[in-house]
Amino acid sequence: QGVDKVYLRDCTNISTMATSTNRNHRERRPRSRPPKHDFYISLLTTALLALSIVRSQETDEPIDYGNHNPEWEDGPSSWEEFGHDNDPSVCGLPVLTVEEWEAGRYWEGDMPVLVKNVTDGWAALNNWKKQEMVRRYPDAEATMGEARLVGETGPDDAGKNLSPTTVKEFITKHMYDPLKYFFDRKIAIPKGMLEDCHPFPMPTRAYLANPEAGSTYALSKKRKVRKTPDRELWRDHLAISIGSDLQGLTFHHHREAWNTVIFGSKRWILWDHARWKGNEKLQWKLTRDWANGTHVTSAEWIRRLYPEPERTEEIRIYGHDCIQRAGYLMFVPHRWMHMVVNIGDTVSVISEVGLGIGDGKKPEDFLFDPDESSDDSEDWSEDNSEDWSEDDMEDDSESEDWFTYVNEE
Repeated sequence: QGVDKVYLRDCTNISTMATSTNRNHRERRPRSRPPKHDFYISLLTTALLALSIVRSQETDEPIDYGNHNPEWEDGPSSWEEFGHDNDPSVCGLPVLTVEEWEAGRYWEGDMPVLVKNVTDGWAALNNWKKQEMVRRYPDAEATMGEARLVGETGPDDAGKNLSPTTVKEFITKHMYDPLKYFFDRKIAIPKGMLEDCHPFPMPTRAYLANPEAGSTYALSKKRKVRKTPDRELWRDHLAISIGSDLQGLTFHHHREAWNTVIFGSKRWILWDHARWKGNEKLQWKLTRDWANGTHVTSAEWIRRLYPEPERTEEIRIYGHDCIQRAGYLMFVPHRWMHMVVNIGDTVSVISEVGLGIGDGKKPEDFLFDPDESSDDSEDWSEDNSEDWSEDDMEDDSESEDWFTYVNEE
């Protein structure tokens, strides 16, 4: 991506010519091709592509990271590396029908589940196809940023790590930039875009049907008052996630949520809240490259850290490693730690307890530095981290609703 088209064509021609020459050589002398031949052709092509990028940068030409494929399915996919068949010994989650999900009210439970055929009948299956989404909703505003950093702080508090964008701009100019991921809980979604996802899964659909459910008239009898605060309700707003292959938020946790994939697939690593809460060392050792003191991307975590026996055993016993395909809903219970890797170009919508209609971000939202510690955060780290207990986590409805891990520094 982002390579000057002239040089890209030259690289392709060189590779094609070399392949053609080799084919003629085999016809003249029928023998096996030297095993190093393909390596040298690949090395030459890679070198020429790199040279093209350097020349593009030297001329100050912007690199084109846009997704110019006809549809989402035409993008690159790492299925062979990251996909699997949800073997019960690896995933271990029940797969429910929509009817079972609703009858069992699984969103009130404390275990993850997968629900199939959730998007049946959704207009989004047509209206959110890649070219159709750009045509219908080009100016829908949102934000983009590096998935690793957004997962670290949460999208609401990422500050200068995010930049404003629109659906059209992101897809056509930035989608294949490895440092750009479209994920916004405050997106001001056009009305028609939300309606494309009807019928909403439960329990989000219940709020849409009757926003005043459970409310009673105040003593003045002039207006109804709901006893349950908005932050405790599954409300009628959806967040949107659009990302290319291998993108995805790193380990974090928040309130109960469901995520429904419309196009593409996701690989999930989920870790039981009851296992890690109050144990800072365990959190750090599983979710971070603690040996090097670094925070890696989700794809790098699976490639390099997950195969280590201690991590693999921890997830096998106290977590789940699952593939979510298009049309499936993943329910993530309260404070379960989780991370995601996209497999192919992926579009999904998310509903979370307390998530209300978005107004979009304001200019000042992009000014602050989330890496600068305030006095309050230092007080938390020094005075309260050792006292962080089960009781603290059970009564967190009024605290921040996005966490990565408890910092033990």
